[in-house]
Amino acid sequence: MEAAAQYREAYAPLLVMAVGNILRMDDGFADAVLNRLAELDLPEDVELFDAGTSAIDLMEVFNGREKMIVIDAVRGGQEPGTLYRFSPQEVEDGALPMNSLHQVGLLETLKLGELVDCKPKSTVVIGCQPQETGLGIGLSEPVKAQIERASELVLQEINNYFESK
Repeated sequence: MEAAAQYREAYAPLLVMAVGNILRMDDGFADAVLNRLAELDLPEDVELFDAGTSAIDLMEVFNGREKMIVIDAVRGGQEPGTLYRFSPQEVEDGALPMNSLHQVGLLETLKLGELVDCKPKSTVVIGCQPQETGLGIGLSEPVKAQIERASELVLQEINNYFESK
């Protein structure tokens, strides 16, 4: 038990998690943003993590985190390239008609994490409306054009977290 607690203490309090599949065109949006963030000088209390497409396996990764920022391709019914910022609670409450390509897995995992007291204290999703998610590599132009702005939104969330400390 003590070793597990020490391992968990090694986790950065703020996790930036990319969810997506680079082999499905705009579903690779999160990976592109994560790669952009990796080029920056981020505080050591921030961890970048590529989750792929399987959120259900990630409870241990976000257990004990103060804040989790999820980056994902999100179908919100707007024009391709539209950026979204929302909490999983807003989706669950029906306040937003979001349909992340991986939302069900993420929401279910957060709910399960809540039941076993193993979820981040706060979670926010930064999403982008995809244009094309069929098999293929590379982002559509409207989505590619939003990588820098999405990175800025994540940085804003990171700054807000540290300012509130």
